[in-house]
Amino acid sequence: MVPLVFGALGLAVGAVAGAFTAHAAGEKDRQAAKHHRKIANELTDKYASLKKKYDELADDSKNQIKRLTDQHVLDEVEKDCLRLAVRLQQNLIFLMWEIDREPTVDALTSFQTAVEQTNQVLSQLQEELIIVPNDYCTRILNTIELNKRINIIIPSGIDNTNILSVDLGRTYTKTCVSHEPNSVVFISANVEQLSFEQGHGHGHSVFESKVINPLSNLWMEYQGSAYAFGQLAAELGANLGVGKSKVEDGLIKVLISAAYLKIEGNTSVVISLPFYSLEQFEIEKSQLISQMLGTHIFNFRGQTVWLNITKVWVMPQGYGSLLWAEAQPKKSKTSLDFTKISLAIVDIGFQTIDLLIIDNFRFVKYLSKSEDFGMSKFYEMIAKEIEGADSQSLALISAVNKPRGERFYRPRSASKAANLDDFLPNLVDMFSRDICSRVLAWLPERVTDVIVTGGGGEFFWEDVQRLLKEAQVKAYLAAPSRQANALGQYIYGEAQLRSRLSSSAETIAG
Repeated sequence: MVPLVFGALGLAVGAVAGAFTAHAAGEKDRQAAKHHRKIANELTDKYASLKKKYDELADDSKNQIKRLTDQHVLDEVEKDCLRLAVRLQQNLIFLMWEIDREPTVDALTSFQTAVEQTNQVLSQLQEELIIVPNDYCTRILNTIELNKRINIIIPSGIDNTNILSVDLGRTYTKTCVSHEPNSVVFISANVEQLSFEQGHGHGHSVFESKVINPLSNLWMEYQGSAYAFGQLAAELGANLGVGKSKVEDGLIKVLISAAYLKIEGNTSVVISLPFYSLEQFEIEKSQLISQMLGTHIFNFRGQTVWLNITKVWVMPQGYGSLLWAEAQPKKSKTSLDFTKISLAIVDIGFQTIDLLIIDNFRFVKYLSKSEDFGMSKFYEMIAKEIEGADSQSLALISAVNKPRGERFYRPRSASKAANLDDFLPNLVDMFSRDICSRVLAWLPERVTDVIVTGGGGEFFWEDVQRLLKEAQVKAYLAAPSRQANALGQYIYGEAQLRSRLSSSAETIAG
């Protein structure tokens, strides 16, 4: 359009110039003709200047349009490359998940080839390469070998099944695979979950596998996450989880218990939960059973473990202590037969005090309950007496449970350790009275016999026994008190397997 305008302008200038010349020839005044010619020449020069400027602008415009077009093409190519890189990385991640679910040598070889080819493409695209952790292939190969060894076919029936009892305490998980009191293992209950990357920073594990005592350095890897336990977990930021449901870490604590006790293959698990209400107990029981049933393959301190949980029995917390007490030899003919009387179980734990009523060895649901009033409240009272103290500190808990004269605790950054004996006796007396007032307010009039159990039951036994006796209530301490629940749970599992009960008997409360 613009060139046509300039062309028309040129023709017009020429026509004007011709007209001026013709007119000048017919006129006498040649000076006027000369003036007209000058104007025509100026118009011609201006036209030439404008055309030159237009041509220059047109060339610049074409060049700029070309540059913008080329840049747009490059931008689209870079976007396509980025999309391709993301898709390649996502596909490799999905492939890793599939290999974890069904590991085979062929799949692992294909994965390694795919990583190499993908990195070649990413290198040409100048994108970051995919880094696979150093021990990934080793771990998968170990799992493949383990699967070959166990054939991973779940046998039917319950013959040759291990029994694992797990008492989910807030300070310790008490676990055993026999009814011998000395066989009960105490595993610190702190749990810290880490991502796989956190547990293997820069390709190196943050955990020790051989050198350190396992109970002070427990860790495992399961389904893409790493878990630290006990003091190791506490140093990584974990507390005792007071206030949380015991379902949350229940499976992880069962797996670590089995691994530490060297239990593999088919296993039946007996476990307990607080009885806040029948509805909540049934919901949490179903959740716990759903999590546990089935095959679990995990890494315990560098070793691959296979556990197939075929049965889960869930009972109210504290009931195992009754089973353990009843299983003990009778000291005399006048000893109480717990199967023929009404009695109460008072299990004083770290988070809860569990209050159960038993009639002729049958659990009475509508009278039983758990309250959030355990030893954690007692440790909070102690912590208030010491500046800078943490009521969930493992060191504080350990100091409180030492003999008189050895109860010293120094909070971090404190210059001097506090002597707990200066105020502990008074707090013990106050807390014991609070416990007994709660027990007596709940205890039905017809019940005059109480089994006291749990770590708190043992700790407050002297005061609790005396205060209950004043109320004409006979108290019996389960012995060993801290282990009794786990031992009784094992006895229950043993009896269930021996009698081959149907799968509907998954809970003593059912």
